[in-house]
Amino acid sequence: MNVNPRTSITYKYIEIILIFGIVLIYSWSTYQRNFVWKDDVNLWSDVVRKSPEKFRAHNNLADAYFREKKEYNVATAEFKESLRINPRAEKSHIGLGNVYREKKLLDEAIAEYKEALKLQPNSPEAFYSIGAIYAKKELWDMAISYYENALRLRPGFLQASYALGNAYEQKGLLDQAIYQYQIVLKTDPDSAEAYYNMGIVYDKQGFLNKAIASYQQALSIRPKYPQARSNLGIIYGRTGRVNEAINLFQSALTINPEDPITLFNLAVAYEESAKNYELRAKRYEQEDLINKAIATYQKVLKIEPENEDARHRLNRLIKK
Repeated sequence: MNVNPRTSITYKYIEIILIFGIVLIYSWSTYQRNFVWKDDVNLWSDVVRKSPEKFRAHNNLADAYFREKKEYNVATAEFKESLRINPRAEKSHIGLGNVYREKKLLDEAIAEYKEALKLQPNSPEAFYSIGAIYAKKELWDMAISYYENALRLRPGFLQASYALGNAYEQKGLLDQAIYQYQIVLKTDPDSAEAYYNMGIVYDKQGFLNKAIASYQQALSIRPKYPQARSNLGIIYGRTGRVNEAINLFQSALTINPEDPITLFNLAVAYEESAKNYELRAKRYEQEDLINKAIATYQKVLKIEPENEDARHRLNRLIKK
């Protein structure tokens, strides 16, 4: 059979146009979906509308409202709907517990986490979450027990290791605290928080050089870390490096200008520096530092009117 070449070409054109049209349709459809699902709340709201009896859709929608929107009442309703559909959905109990924790309903949060443990006795998330509530209540022995169980079930659970280190520190188990922070740093060597907390523990142990090195490492990872700057300044102040301490306190306050602890320490550092100028008979410099200390104590009292240490030091300077 002879085929007209022009007819053949025409069919090819038609075929190409059809394929191109299909591609455009699917591309537009994908674009529309991506536009509609610009965040998880929209995505899972769409799923819930289409499949209202799927518990996972309600669970994920609740989680999205909790994490993205901070709309805790909506999240609560969606977690409860997930549990109505599937009472054995342990992740919905954990999610509901998280909502209660944020709303400071701590006993209700523990009850939900324990329900999750009944359904899944080997849930590291549930053990960790209960430990976090006991830590908020400052029940450190209970917190440690639950964190340790979380780590027994999931040895690489960094949040639990970090939290366990904090709990050990609060109990005065300082070597154990350092060990947990070192575990965190083996997996996450850029954890500024782990270095910062190691600095606190080394300072408590009297290992000032190690504390300084830890704070400096935290600041090399996160230069705008006001707490690390402030704590490093405290050590410098205690070891006679007063001008360096003042510089660190001032730089910390550029990041968090309303921190009363750093303001108080800066005022004390101004006083200490003024004493050095007094010894060198430089009265103008001494008066300037005393005035700065007075102004800084006044800032502290504006933020914390009940701060008796600041009030006592301020009154003593004014009477001079």
